Amino acid sequence: MPGQSDCVIAGGCCVNIVERAAELESLDSALNDCAAGHGGVVLVEGPVGCGKSELVSEAIDRATGRGWVVLRATGAAEEHALPLGVLGQLAASGPPGLLAAAVSRVPGALRESTQSFGAAVRRLGASGPVLICVDDWQHADDVSRTQLLHLARGSRRAGILVVLARALPATVPDPLLETELLRLSGSFRLRAAPLSPAGVDTLLDEAGITEGPSRRLAHRLTGGNPLLLRAVLADFAAGGGALEPRSDGAYAQALVTCVARVGAAAGAVARAAGALDGHASAGTVAALLDRPAAAVAPVLHALAEGGLLDGTASTARFRHAAARAAVLDALPAAERAALHQGAAAVLRREGAPATAVAERLLAAGGVPESWAVPVLQSAAAYLLAAGEPRTALDCLRLAGDSFTDPRRRAGNTLRTAEAAARIDPEDAELRLAALLAEARTGHLTATDLNTLAGLLAVHGRLDEAREARDLAAAAGAREDTASAGGRTGSGSGEDAEAAGAGADAEVAGADAVPEAGANPGRVAIPAQLPPPWYGRSAQSGAARAGSGAFGGATAGRAGDRGVGGAGAGFDTSRVLAAAGSAGGGATTAIGGGPAETGGLTDGCRPGRRDAAVWAGPWWLEERAGGAVAGAEAQLRSALGGCPAIEPVLHALRTLLYLGGPARALPWCAEFAERTRECAAPGWSAMVRTVHAEALFRQGDLPGAEAAARTALELVPRSAGSTVVTGTAGILAQVLLARGRADVAAAELARPVAESGHATVPGLAYLRARGRFHLAAGRCHAALADFLEIGRRMRGWGLDRPVVLPWRTDAAEALLGLGEARQADRFVTQQLALPDAADAWVQGVSLRQRAALLEPRRRKTLLDRSTQALRRSGDRYELARTLAEFGRTLLECGETARATMVNRTAWHLADECGAYPLRDTVESAGPVPAPPAAPVALPARSASCARLAELTDSERRVAALAVHGDTNREIAGKLFITVSTVEQHLTRAYRKLGVTSRRQLPVELQLMLSEA
Repeated sequence: MPGQSDCVIAGGCCVNIVERAAELESLDSALNDCAAGHGGVVLVEGPVGCGKSELVSEAIDRATGRGWVVLRATGAAEEHALPLGVLGQLAASGPPGLLAAAVSRVPGALRESTQSFGAAVRRLGASGPVLICVDDWQHADDVSRTQLLHLARGSRRAGILVVLARALPATVPDPLLETELLRLSGSFRLRAAPLSPAGVDTLLDEAGITEGPSRRLAHRLTGGNPLLLRAVLADFAAGGGALEPRSDGAYAQALVTCVARVGAAAGAVARAAGALDGHASAGTVAALLDRPAAAVAPVLHALAEGGLLDGTASTARFRHAAARAAVLDALPAAERAALHQGAAAVLRREGAPATAVAERLLAAGGVPESWAVPVLQSAAAYLLAAGEPRTALDCLRLAGDSFTDPRRRAGNTLRTAEAAARIDPEDAELRLAALLAEARTGHLTATDLNTLAGLLAVHGRLDEAREARDLAAAAGAREDTASAGGRTGSGSGEDAEAAGAGADAEVAGADAVPEAGANPGRVAIPAQLPPPWYGRSAQSGAARAGSGAFGGATAGRAGDRGVGGAGAGFDTSRVLAAAGSAGGGATTAIGGGPAETGGLTDGCRPGRRDAAVWAGPWWLEERAGGAVAGAEAQLRSALGGCPAIEPVLHALRTLLYLGGPARALPWCAEFAERTRECAAPGWSAMVRTVHAEALFRQGDLPGAEAAARTALELVPRSAGSTVVTGTAGILAQVLLARGRADVAAAELARPVAESGHATVPGLAYLRARGRFHLAAGRCHAALADFLEIGRRMRGWGLDRPVVLPWRTDAAEALLGLGEARQADRFVTQQLALPDAADAWVQGVSLRQRAALLEPRRRKTLLDRSTQALRRSGDRYELARTLAEFGRTLLECGETARATMVNRTAWHLADECGAYPLRDTVESAGPVPAPPAAPVALPARSASCARLAELTDSERRVAALAVHGDTNREIAGKLFITVSTVEQHLTRAYRKLGVTSRRQLPVELQLMLSEA
């Protein structure tokens, strides 16, 4: 008896018959009984594709091997109405000339044909055993079925074995067969069930599929159906060892074939189940096909029993998208779209989640009725919260195609822009720009205009945000007037239009999917984005008055826009005169006048709020701690799910500008990862841009470059995107600091829309271009860019050095032009601003101020700048100050101290990756050459460990020694004696394993702020 190693060839794929030993043994027993003169009937039953035909083929092979007469036929659904169809096949398969003449399809001769066929078969049985096999019995024509069952009644005495195979569950009842099987004593049933998981594993082992994911996928795809498993193995072989079903692959086509073999109604039921994917039941499929549920349930059950669907008749779905696509693709496009629209309507009536209804509407590609629009919008809201912005964007786009009322269309466009920003910020900006253009025609409500202004502000388009706020104020006034007129009965045309729009909105929303607390898919769209800004802001009257302070500086500057511009024809005196005349009044306020230091203004005022998105709260230094704590609380509350990006960016910038990069960096990394998990590359690019800026302000130039490049890789590199413009500006600044001017030039040479410069992110680009001009010696062009930054920042109420210290940049350019007095004026203004209390702003400003002084006075300011920048944590700016400090000390003749300072500057610049700065320090000569017999310095990791062994007093003394202070200067600063200093240094040398100041670890320099 063949065992489990028997092999069946199908489609070029060899699959052993497994888990069929009992069935094969029963077939052998029936064959043996027939050979002994005792015929019978064997009914092989099982789901479609589960091996019934293989068992029939085994019976045929074994009977043929014994020399029996074998008659075979296969029923077909399309021949079910053809009389004698199966009998004709049986007659044709028999011995030549014995049976064919007995079957005639001449009208009126059917009775004689069946009688002749039966007599001929009995004569064959009298001379030896006869095997009659009919596969797909359920499709046999009625005449053939009647004759074969008549033969079966006499098979027990005539040596005839009848093997019938039919698919289960039977979609059409067959009471005649069931009755005959009960009557016939020699009949029995064989069940061809789907393979168990162990049986599937056996075949996968023999096929060489050992990889865990592929094996799990094979189990999930087939449900134990042997035919589908063969197709999966064929796909695996065709894919070169990779299992990834396709709609045109062997698996999908085998499933379509199996569906057709289930019955005539199976195709329509399967397509309906595909359209209802995940929500298919007898009730929903029946509603979609407009058929009785009682007629649909057996078909669904048959499909599920065969592993073609996963589930039962109460809930079923296809096991893979490729199979579902193959079944649905058989329909013409128009019929397929109608099927999806019908599925959406059925699911809506059944109270399914809005996301499920929207999925069918998207597949249909159209909005059939007005109820679909609020469903799509509700689904989009849920999808955005669930981190699926692409599908949400598709929903909103489809909804937008159906609007005719401009006000309702505008509201949908706002939602679409918000969703688009998560993926491609430029797409969102283009939508917002188009919406602003439409707003100028008066078609937007005040609420939508305020929402538009908020979204424009998030993208840094503050000029356009201000215009939207102005339009919102005007629209609000018109709406108030119309409302008052409506209350007094003065129905104007505009009132009627507004009322009509409102009524239209109510009609559209009246049939929306109802709210259900247990169903997260039914989420209502808020009327507008909630204000994310929790801080307060202020803007001086002087800053507002000086919004056009540098208007003359930018006129006729086309030649200075490009990277290679030489700044020819640039009139420094005219520029400075314009700056002085327009900004003179501001100088007093900047210096601490009432306009600047007066009471704080309310951050909810529109213009202040828009600027606060980029600058953080306009709080004075003594209140900045509360802003930082509030920002961290805001970020902690946003840790769950996919929070709105506006408050996150606001909080991150608040931490960066008011709390310092060390406070902001962990949060930047956290939300960069969270936005990635939310499948929001646009958001992730925005967060990573802040991350890059924070790393740059910490002096981590390689990290800043990597973060900026990652941000640019996440979004399309288009000329009009503010995200790309701002990130490219930060990247170019980092590249210049690292000495890669050629790569920075390539970044700055990329096309940038002129409107991109008029945005907050565009300021970083302008600063990078100015720094590039400055490095190339084009001081006029550099000054023009820096003054343009100042003009825009003042005009936006964003003039904060902690955000961008444009005055010190301008002073550096002016110094290069020999305009020391004007340079001093700009630095003095910056030091008079409240932000000068910030350590970073203070350090940068003092360094630039020191460059204007003679060496002795310069040394004092550089020392203060060093201390401030050390507190700020910016190692790059600290290295710049220390390099200048070292050069100044040399000018003052303090060689020993200059050596220590330059040594620290050299190491800091090297650690930051600022190699041009490092090489400048080295070429100045303060870094001592290595001794003839090199002294082994302690390893960095070892020295860091040894620093922990120092007492606080020893650490403070050693840190000042690294800074270059003499023993007497250290004693004066710490209020101790020189002898105590010497004792602390001696113990510190011993603990650190060094013999001189020169060998003290550079890490001590960074601890000086604690001394």
